[in-house]
Amino acid sequence: MKKFAAHYLFPVYDKPIAKGIVKVDQSGLILALIKSYGNLREEAGLEFHNGIICPAFVNVYHEFEADRFYRKFPLLKEFDDLRPERLSTEKDLLNWLIAIQQNSDKLSLEQLIRIFTLDAARSISLDKELGSLQINKRPGLMLISGMDYKNLRLTTDSYLKMLA
Repeated sequence: MKKFAAHYLFPVYDKPIAKGIVKVDQSGLILALIKSYGNLREEAGLEFHNGIICPAFVNVYHEFEADRFYRKFPLLKEFDDLRPERLSTEKDLLNWLIAIQQNSDKLSLEQLIRIFTLDAARSISLDKELGSLQINKRPGLMLISGMDYKNLRLTTDSYLKMLA
């Protein structure tokens, strides 16, 4: 079993959890989400990371033709001109989120992460397994760091790391 904590957990189906802990087994199955209520303490086997832990992005951009993609994700249509030429990796998707946040206040980080995780998983009927931090799901854990924590916004220094 592994335990990960960060400034915030973004479960996606609910509000962000400040200084939360997610416990996963060796296969990445979520066993528990723990709210520390700001009283996070060192404990054996706990990895604390600077940033936010969220489910791994579900890249569905290439699953649909552009028109259909924007019908499923209408909030992104006005940001098509900011879309990187390549959208093959989590890093490519993060670069699109960064560009959106640098150019507009219309979508919060929480909304953007939801679109690229839970909403994307639902669009291909995989939301029972992927897309949110919930017990008995195996969504993959992603850490996003190098951001404006006070305003929960991505910056040009933001980067990601896969944890599980």
